[in-house]
Amino acid sequence: MKTVLITAAMATALALPGWANTSYEPEGVIEIANERLATYLEDGILQAGEAEEFLDMIAVEQVGRFVLGKNARSASEDEMTAFQTAFKGYLGEQLQTHLGDMENVSFKVTNKIERDAEDMVIETEVTGDADNLSEVNWRLNKIDGEWKIVDVEAMDMWLALEQRAQFDAKLDANGGDVAALAAEL
Repeated sequence: MKTVLITAAMATALALPGWANTSYEPEGVIEIANERLATYLEDGILQAGEAEEFLDMIAVEQVGRFVLGKNARSASEDEMTAFQTAFKGYLGEQLQTHLGDMENVSFKVTNKIERDAEDMVIETEVTGDADNLSEVNWRLNKIDGEWKIVDVEAMDMWLALEQRAQFDAKLDANGGDVAALAAEL
């Protein structure tokens, strides 16, 4: 159950509408996501087009480089392109698979922590059918003038860090072959 909640929280963190842009502050992006989440999940599923729209608010390239860790520096341009394409597809699939678990959940913004002018953590309280999940923290960076999700903390775990650890283990096992990891995704 813990894994489902963490995955659903990550999916929700990544589920921000493509039309949310620079006119919204980080807290506003989370509040708008809350409203849209309810609309998109009225039928209990996330359609492929909805998942694609949600991905517009994720700093996919930056998160992809981060989760590769040191292997991003040694990967060729072609390997990075293949990985980024596979990683974006992987995130979309995760959204479609797990977002339905968040159908009756909402987030109330409780605090904003400004790490610097372009790096914020938005703390939220979780309400609804979330079992043991009581708060979720969202890290957003301002990239090219737009606030984008770069990580989410649920159940005391930063999920991009967790994904990086999992990918590091796979890359250690395959000799650092980024192309093989991309193919696996």
